[in-house]
Amino acid sequence: MKYLATILLVAAFAGTAYADGAATYAAKCKMCHGAAGEGTKMAPAPIKGKAEADALKAINEGKGKMKAVKIGDAAEVAKFVAGLK
Repeated sequence: MKYLATILLVAAFAGTAYADGAATYAAKCKMCHGAAGEGTKMAPAPIKGKAEADALKAINEGKGKMKAVKIGDAAEVAKFVAGLK
């Protein structure tokens, strides 16, 4: 029973982190990268499905014309971007 409770707790936390990453993406990234990471006129290269490590590096260090973005949940945003299809 403890094992099941632990699994449920971990799953709930993982879902919350993903939701937080999605919310931050919607607030900070969507305007340039598109709602589904498909790209826009400002940032035409699609980012959907980009490797999590690459997305995290771009967030923290910047890439091309994009400057580094200081957000507390950068890892969750990178995970969200990697999951976009």
